Amino acid sequence: MSKSQKNIDKLVDLVEAALNSRGKAKSNDALGNVIYIDSSVYSKQALEAFIQLSISQFNQIPHFTFFTLEDQKFIDLFTEVLVEGAILYALSSQALLERGREFKIEDHGVYMDPPAVSEMLSTQYSILLTHHFEKLKLIKGEIQTFKVKK
Repeated sequence: MSKSQKNIDKLVDLVEAALNSRGKAKSNDALGNVIYIDSSVYSKQALEAFIQLSISQFNQIPHFTFFTLEDQKFIDLFTEVLVEGAILYALSSQALLERGREFKIEDHGVYMDPPAVSEMLSTQYSILLTHHFEKLKLIKGEIQTFKVKK
């Protein structure tokens, strides 16, 4: 397994843990027995994409850099900020999905108005995004002190 693949697998595990996106779903097997199957809110491909976007975002904040998943020292030192960036992408995508699920139902006088999960996710995203960008700017302001061993 390549260094890049090991690093992305490590980051995916951390993002999944932070999002608490792994779980079990109740189902029935062919004989009708209750079984529990692994399920995740986000696919591995989606989490990998969020991580790639987080690295790209890190590289774009001035001073521009060219770090990759191959840079072990970079991954080790900036794991937290990369995971945080990936979580922000996950929150924004989930807010859009939740917004599509929120609708009011009325049936023979029974009225249901589900809570606005999308609003909560959007608020959390906005607050965390401001914090994340400030952190990135502070890190990138000191990036010259970060030396990569070749």
